[in-house]
Amino acid sequence: MNDYSDMITRVSDHWKRVFGKKVYKLNFHGDFTCPNLDGTIGSEGCVYCNMKALEPLKDIETDSGIEDHMNYLKERNGAEAFIAYFQDYSSTYPAHGVKNRLKYLKELYRNAVSHPGIVGISVSTRPDAITKAELDILKSLDTDVTIELGLQTINEEDLEWIGRGHTVKQFSSAVELVSSYRFETVAHIILGLPNETDAGIFELAQFLNSSKIRGLKIHQLMILKNSRLEKLYKEGKATEILSEIEYFRRLGILVSHLKKDIVIHRLYADAPKKDLIEPLWCANKTGLQDRIFKYFKENKIKQGYRIYSFSSGKQP
Repeated sequence: MNDYSDMITRVSDHWKRVFGKKVYKLNFHGDFTCPNLDGTIGSEGCVYCNMKALEPLKDIETDSGIEDHMNYLKERNGAEAFIAYFQDYSSTYPAHGVKNRLKYLKELYRNAVSHPGIVGISVSTRPDAITKAELDILKSLDTDVTIELGLQTINEEDLEWIGRGHTVKQFSSAVELVSSYRFETVAHIILGLPNETDAGIFELAQFLNSSKIRGLKIHQLMILKNSRLEKLYKEGKATEILSEIEYFRRLGILVSHLKKDIVIHRLYADAPKKDLIEPLWCANKTGLQDRIFKYFKENKIKQGYRIYSFSSGKQP
């Protein structure tokens, strides 16, 4: 197995330091929706959204299923402990059919962390779908808590193109709120949006470096079936989708300007082949990570290596 710890700050190494064990995530599920789908902010979702395609297979709904999946990860990957992971839609935002949403969240989260071997909980949500009420529930669990927040970009034009329905300021306010609870925040960002430039990627890195986020998930823009972006694609109105090498290049700009204490949880996204239209280079993720790091090695890219003024041209 290749060791890339000298190139980026990997989440597996971070978890090993925090928990003293080899940690993997287990996907848990709830009855969630999103304020950008239920009419609160919008009803169509983000332009790329096909949440059904991105949902993990629901194969661990029962206690026995959870135990089976734990045993599988122990045998296959040497897992020693687990984090309960909620990523469906906005996982702090129950559907309207849930009568007492706070009671529902408390029972759902508490049940997840009650399983032996669970050492923490990670909840993925939107900046405008997290308040003190949900954070107080998570605080009461008395376990390690991580909040994943979708930022996607700091370019307001691209936020509008996506149809996110929130601002960069709302993201920053949510990070401050989460930080006040001493929880870790992991930001989600997308490379390959219509108005993206090299200078903009550098500005994004600066923004992330100056925020109180602890981790980062990086995705490429994908066209998924049954999304609004698919419709634009068929009409010839979709933005250009990055080639593999162009994605690697932009990823390299971001990573090389990113502080080393920001933990990288993901370098690219993937989706089931049946739901993926573009880019096809991520359809088969076997070897993709190795190709990324091969590119990094050939171009002498390491996390934090080029934290300097984009216009100065000075190397560290």
